[in-house]
Amino acid sequence: MNSFLKFVLLTALVHIGVLIFTSIKNGNIKFLNYFQILGLTEFWPKITEGWISDVLSILLIVIIVSGFLITSLIKKNNKNLI
Repeated sequence: MNSFLKFVLLTALVHIGVLIFTSIKNGNIKFLNYFQILGLTEFWPKITEGWISDVLSILLIVIIVSGFLITSLIKKNNKNLI
């Protein structure tokens, strides 16, 4: 199971690298919009339009990463207490 999780993480990192490269190559930051990455434009075509979408995308990424980080730190702290 651990190797599968590492594979998924590696694949995600490569995907983000490709998106960053594509964004720089095309001069379009919209490739890095989280709603675009998730493919939500298939259900809501205009979700990536405008600067509000970019701000919400960044906020959502920060919230998700912070949630995982806080959860990880709490679990690590609880292990150290035992």
